[in-house]
Amino acid sequence: MSPQDYATAFRLLAASARHPQNIHHIVTERLSPTLSERPTLLDVGAGAGKVSEQLAPLFTSLTLLEPHPEQSAGFHHAKAKVLPVSLEQYASQDRYDLVICCHVLYHVPVSEWGGFIDRLRGFVRPGGTCLIVMAAARGPTHAMCREFSDTLYFSEHVAGELRRKSLPHESIPTMSGFAAKTFEEMYTLCRFLVLEGCFTAAQLAALSPEEARTLDARIRAHAERCLRPDGTYHLDQDEDVILVPSSAA
Repeated sequence: MSPQDYATAFRLLAASARHPQNIHHIVTERLSPTLSERPTLLDVGAGAGKVSEQLAPLFTSLTLLEPHPEQSAGFHHAKAKVLPVSLEQYASQDRYDLVICCHVLYHVPVSEWGGFIDRLRGFVRPGGTCLIVMAAARGPTHAMCREFSDTLYFSEHVAGELRRKSLPHESIPTMSGFAAKTFEEMYTLCRFLVLEGCFTAAQLAALSPEEARTLDARIRAHAERCLRPDGTYHLDQDEDVILVPSSAA
């Protein structure tokens, strides 16, 4: 994919995904009564900052970790500091009422999930909560990606890791998704989801020209099926919001 295609895909993901609103609803309904007097938020892999923007009215301060500054460049908020570091690079003694990690674990080797989750929880104050969002193994986006790969990891695998670690947790099913005004936009987004999520760079490089054309045609067919009667394009994505409480003391 070209840099322009990547920019288009990231723009569509940031503009149309509904998980920021879903998280805001869950935090407001379920967690706000447990927040401290001056609650703080840590957003790990914050991207464009849409989740923190939604939650800002509930928190006194926001700390966003985003190792790719170009993604967070447009986010500015009086309560927030944005740090161009990953979770592994973040060294702080601060502890937070809520630690959020949305759609990040896809980029972490599964063998490292246990340590990554431990590090997330290490930044949660006693009585606080760690909140993890992942796409679920159900729905249209899952069906599309599974057509191209059967080795993907979803929210169910996160819940399995939490059970393995004997950590209490709750998975809340939600619906998100992506919208585009034109076919070319939706096609670009579907290409991004498939090529980035279902193939390695080596696998793509090994495709013959005919195999590459066939793959492209299959992706185009998925994008065409996203057309709605109003002429816009929508791809729904089932997601789970997983709440992992810290110990009370």
